[in-house]
Amino acid sequence: MKLLVIGATGRTGALLITKALDEGHEVTALVRNAKVDIDPRVQIVQGSVTDANAIANAATGHDAIISALGVRSISETPTLITDMVRAVIASSKISGVNRFVLLSAFGVGDSLAKASWIASTLFRTMLKKVYADKANSEQLLIASDLVWTLEYPGALNDHAGKSYTATELDNVSKLPLVPATSRASVADFLLRSAVDGTFIRQIAVVTDKK
Repeated sequence: MKLLVIGATGRTGALLITKALDEGHEVTALVRNAKVDIDPRVQIVQGSVTDANAIANAATGHDAIISALGVRSISETPTLITDMVRAVIASSKISGVNRFVLLSAFGVGDSLAKASWIASTLFRTMLKKVYADKANSEQLLIASDLVWTLEYPGALNDHAGKSYTATELDNVSKLPLVPATSRASVADFLLRSAVDGTFIRQIAVVTDKK
């Protein structure tokens, strides 16, 4: 497959592109700085992730867009994810690429009701603004015509070699007090969903097995 990755320079994005390339997929990365340190096998396109035309130009001829974009400073870019998703939606009308897999987080939207009181407190306080941006972006995405998938991992870690479970949000009944997910698991799910066409127009809660 030909995949356009947004957020390719982050820790999860880097794992994603390496995995995709190792499996023989063609990967394009949309980045702000063309001199960024990234896997040399990647085709680099410079542009803003909130610019629909830039995304469309990079996505044309590809099979799917995957976003592992994170927010480094919520005070500086309080609507980054919402603006990116809005641009991806608009870009599909130009590029014709409508498959979109988006990394979000457990605790966003309806998943908050399934969180433990410990996790819920964290989501409502320290992560309130970050999660508000994600929730707003997902309202736009769900209302769009895109063939989307949302991934909700738990607290991210760098453990390697973990197996994981992916469960549609409505079917989640029991989770640890603070669910955890390795970045490797997150990256694998993003790739698998894009390549295999799983969890179409669904939210998948992805957590590592103990």
